[in-house]
Amino acid sequence: MKTIVVGVDGSEGSGDALKWAVTEAKLRGCSLRVVYSWQYPLYVTSEPIYMPPPDKDLIIKGAVSTAQKLVAESGVADSGVPFTIDTPQGRPGPELVRLAADAEMLVVGSRGAGSVRELLLGSVSNYCAHHSPCPVVLVRPTE
Repeated sequence: MKTIVVGVDGSEGSGDALKWAVTEAKLRGCSLRVVYSWQYPLYVTSEPIYMPPPDKDLIIKGAVSTAQKLVAESGVADSGVPFTIDTPQGRPGPELVRLAADAEMLVVGSRGAGSVRELLLGSVSNYCAHHSPCPVVLVRPTE
């Protein structure tokens, strides 16, 4: 069975992308691979102080919990579409592209941040569009 990979991050745009991916998976007879990637938080201070590393298990638990909540809110479980949830450690763009290596398509939401913010912060959707090994669908926010 072919798979549609969909990236989620808790934003409204990723929720829209997940709902779109569920509908498309039904039409194509595909399964869904819901991906919520995470990274260790970066701490910057002006003084050299010791900060204990964050609890990795707690971060993973939060990522899994958030992904499960998004899946429940989008109706994936009730749709009859088979799905898995992945919570890899890493930057979202590269992780989504890596996990989409054998996928039918990759679906991501677009926040519509604009060119200045995108230049400063980078863009997951932009990264996926330029590096994905499969077709990419960018789900724009609804008004």
